[in-house]
Amino acid sequence: MTYQTTITRKGQVTIPKDIRDILRLDKGKKLEIEFEEEEREIRIKPTQDILDLAGTFKLKKRTNVLRAREKMERDYERV
Repeated sequence: MTYQTTITRKGQVTIPKDIRDILRLDKGKKLEIEFEEEEREIRIKPTQDILDLAGTFKLKKRTNVLRAREKMERDYERV
């Protein structure tokens, strides 16, 4: 796919909606910009945020939050 876009006076570029949808780029998403000097090429990649992983892991068994906290406080010293 090839798209054309324009650089604004502020140096901003709009990423076409088709690409934003494919990469799931929502408002506020962090991007990594890589510049290849020899090829004079720019690569833009979405960065992985820890919050993107929310809900992807399943617990083997449910743990009572109060018991977990009590165990944590019993097993770990406060600094």
